[in-house]
Amino acid sequence: MQFTQKLLMDWAGVAVYRDAKLLYERGAVQEVSFEGQILEGTLSFGNRSLKSRAKILKDGTCENLCPCRDSTERGIICAHVVALGMVLAKRAESDVNRRQQQVKEESVKAARVAEVDEKSYLPRVVVQTSSPDIARLVLVLGEGWKPGALVTRVPVRCLIRQRSGAMVPVDQVPRDKPVGLSKEDDALMYVLEDIAEGPVPENLSLTIKDFANILKLKEGRAISLPDGSPARIGGTPLASILHIDMHRSSGELIVMVHTELPFNETGEPPVYLVQGRTGWIYGGGHFWPLQHVLPVPFHDVYNGPAKIPRPHVLKFFDLEMPMIEKEIPVATDLNRELFSVEPGAPKFHLEVRGSPASLAATLRADYQGVLVVADKKEGAPVFAHPDPDDVMRFTVRNPDAEKRGLARLVRAGFRGIVGDDLSPIVGTREVMNFLGREWPALRREGWKIELQGPVAEFMDEVDFVAPVVRIHEEDNGWFDVGFQFEDGRGGSLAPHDVQRALRMGEAFIEIGSRTCLLDAGAIESMQEVFGDCASGEADEPGHFRLSSIYASYVKASLDALDGIDVEATPEWLESARRQNREITLEPVHPHPNLNASLRPYQRDGVSWLRFLEKGGYGGVLADEMGLGKTLQTLAWLQLDRVDESIHHLPALIVCPTSLVDNWASEAARFTPDLRVLTVTGTDRHAKWAGLSEHDLIVTSYALLRRDIEQYAAQAFSVVILDEAQHIKNKATQNALAAKRLQAKHRLVLTGTPIENGVSDFWSIMDFLMPGYLGPHETFRKNYELPIARNDDMAQAAQAKLKRKLSPFLLRRLKRDVATDLPPKIERIAFCGLSTDQQVVYKTMLDDSRRRLTQMVQDQGFNRSRMEVLKTLLRLRQVCCHLALLKNEELKPENPSAKLDLFSELLNEAMDGGHRVLVFSQFVSMLTLLRADLDARGIKYCYLDGSTQERMSVVHTFNSDRTIPIFLISLKAGGTGLNLTGADMVIHYDPWWNPAVEAQATDRAYRIGQKRTVYSVKLITRGTIEEKVLAMQDRKRAIIDATLENDEQVMEKLSWEDVQELLEL
Repeated sequence: MQFTQKLLMDWAGVAVYRDAKLLYERGAVQEVSFEGQILEGTLSFGNRSLKSRAKILKDGTCENLCPCRDSTERGIICAHVVALGMVLAKRAESDVNRRQQQVKEESVKAARVAEVDEKSYLPRVVVQTSSPDIARLVLVLGEGWKPGALVTRVPVRCLIRQRSGAMVPVDQVPRDKPVGLSKEDDALMYVLEDIAEGPVPENLSLTIKDFANILKLKEGRAISLPDGSPARIGGTPLASILHIDMHRSSGELIVMVHTELPFNETGEPPVYLVQGRTGWIYGGGHFWPLQHVLPVPFHDVYNGPAKIPRPHVLKFFDLEMPMIEKEIPVATDLNRELFSVEPGAPKFHLEVRGSPASLAATLRADYQGVLVVADKKEGAPVFAHPDPDDVMRFTVRNPDAEKRGLARLVRAGFRGIVGDDLSPIVGTREVMNFLGREWPALRREGWKIELQGPVAEFMDEVDFVAPVVRIHEEDNGWFDVGFQFEDGRGGSLAPHDVQRALRMGEAFIEIGSRTCLLDAGAIESMQEVFGDCASGEADEPGHFRLSSIYASYVKASLDALDGIDVEATPEWLESARRQNREITLEPVHPHPNLNASLRPYQRDGVSWLRFLEKGGYGGVLADEMGLGKTLQTLAWLQLDRVDESIHHLPALIVCPTSLVDNWASEAARFTPDLRVLTVTGTDRHAKWAGLSEHDLIVTSYALLRRDIEQYAAQAFSVVILDEAQHIKNKATQNALAAKRLQAKHRLVLTGTPIENGVSDFWSIMDFLMPGYLGPHETFRKNYELPIARNDDMAQAAQAKLKRKLSPFLLRRLKRDVATDLPPKIERIAFCGLSTDQQVVYKTMLDDSRRRLTQMVQDQGFNRSRMEVLKTLLRLRQVCCHLALLKNEELKPENPSAKLDLFSELLNEAMDGGHRVLVFSQFVSMLTLLRADLDARGIKYCYLDGSTQERMSVVHTFNSDRTIPIFLISLKAGGTGLNLTGADMVIHYDPWWNPAVEAQATDRAYRIGQKRTVYSVKLITRGTIEEKVLAMQDRKRAIIDATLENDEQVMEKLSWEDVQELLEL
């Protein structure tokens, strides 16, 4: 079967042939074969591939067996099959051309050789190597023969060493009598004459292929270097290895070849001589053949390290790496599975053509400059865009987003399943409604719309009705609002005329002989903005009055509606801009007693808290986990209150039980001048009388519910709710109790983005500023239900809610403040023992101290080490979880306060989209964590010393980003794992050697990691864990990086060290 252009066009037609040609030119065809009657091959499309197949019948027609839609649904010969045939056609054409060129070159060469005078050749005879008449053919490499790491041509001098020892150029040897040469030199002379296409000159420039042939002939002998020293020619092929690494910041692949050279004692860089599939290497005074040679497209690697740009990385692993691995061994920690490929977020380009009577349109999706017809597969370009913030992530085409774009156009009047086959809008009324309502709405949604033809001229001349909002600020914390509609020519329209048109679904008004377009979406949104605010009557007729708390929301909302004019005083505009943080807030200097250096973004956070305090607003500090919400809050609390009348009142912090001790610890560390009281435990009632003698009160949600009557009777300067999800349900006892608290200022802390829980946010704001979000049913109707639908209307509701909350919500992500952060943030999170743990721990500690003291007195410390080790181990297990003791007589109500703290941290981490590595030295503790995650329905990976398929588990975590947790045994997974995507590490329990913990944390430092890694170590207060932590810092000489197990640590500890660990 001969594949030709005519045959392929007969199969498929011009249009399909054109699409196939695009596939061919883009290199989509990776392999193709034709055996018997079956044509088959593979085509690559970015991160996916397609195996296409067809049967060629005896009459030359084609039966399409491709699994694509064109074949299975439309029954036509597809572009995939034609592209395969095109490769075979080009290949056959190339073979014919190559054979013709070869015949032509050989003919020309033969003609040149025939013209050479036979007498000009060096006359010679073959003699025995022992003959006294023998001469030697000597080849000397020319000066500059190795200008770079990869030689492309080799200059050679051809000399004859005569019996006298004189060296004479070959072309200057007398031709009057034959020269005696060895059999090997005579064969070499024939090769040189063939290369020279005649008599051998003194100087030859050899191709690598010719030079390789010469080296092969001289195997075991030598060739002279320019300085006269010999370079030996080895016969044993040397193995090369291709090393592939990644640049940590740019994400480029770095590819380099390495060959281990014998005798290369100087360490000089090698010289590669490679052409086609032939390769030699020089170094250490020797030439060696290469056992492996890279495919021709990669020969630049022999010049030195080569870089694969990020946009080509996936293609390299998908298409080129398999080809390379067939030819040469590869050493790398990288593989295709480490990279994540996710759908991109396209921008839409709508091309609208026509007149005021009818419109046609084409929709394209723009992926960072790559335009594709929406949801059209045939002929589309293939791409994978690198993520600028994550070198392991790429984005590709997003069919679902394109379908949503097409669905959005249905509301606008254009229908179709692909972007270049949309039904037109016909009729003047329909066109006017599109231009008035949908054209501006789509532009606000970020679409780029290009008008072509008469409709573009019409839009240049038509008038839009312009709503004008007039705002007058009062002195009592209110502002009045009124608005009117201008017709674009100095006149105005009656509001009821505009409303009547909108109620009839019209986005235009006829005024005499002219048409005015109404930006219906902007007008309706403007009315919704004001309807979303609690309003009262104003003094001026036709106006209404709003609280200044809504100023920022009103301004931000109207700014987002292009086409709405706002007339307000500069003072009102500046105040609203400051609320929206469009203007830099007045900086606040920390208290001189603050025992910490605030990062720039933390200073901004304290300034924002102070701004809210001055305005009398509540706020949500929602910084991403690890950015220091606690420190910013304490720095603000340490300042004197703006309102002097509440200076004497304490501040109250309500947090989960597991965080009470942590708040007290952080306050003692950062703000030691604050008098802190934790109201916990059964003796807490004795503390009520002394509340006013303290600056900061810390209690838990659980105890707030029980003690609400006492708390409700106490006035506070500030009430702060930490981990605000505990009041997300408005009907819970937590929420009801919190809203009864009396305070001048209210603040909420959370690491959860609002997008994760819109339905929960009403209760939080109802605590902070009751009434700001309106009644719950109204909030549900206007925000919760639209957002839950997850369509384009959801985006509008989300944006509207964001504008309303933005002035009172501050959320920074690590990537937003990356320049202020170190590569790794390490934090210690403290918790106390539960009541059950306290009883067990104290009993065990008292018994251990008596027993071990007596044992050391009787047997000596060295003979007591194993019992000491066992005792310390049991105490550490009590700190983790009482179940680790395996004591069936224990029936604790709360077996682990640390597990509660862990759950709080994990919830916040998952809500923030983090992926977490959890390390514990106790496999039994990991088993308990597994059971907890299973009960909560949370996906996770697990690895300990008994795990058989370690790399399979690692691959699962790396490739499935829906798995947020990886539970790992400290000893089994502390080293040797390449874990991608994790940006948080939790050490559930401390170990003696901080170097081992650091190695485990570094598992989150993946290749190309750009995000700051957040490492948290969970420590139980007043226990051996806290003692171990102190010992890590003070006993570096004892606990060094070489210690890998408890027994080794025990050998380093003295009896005095153990006594210190057993102190209360």
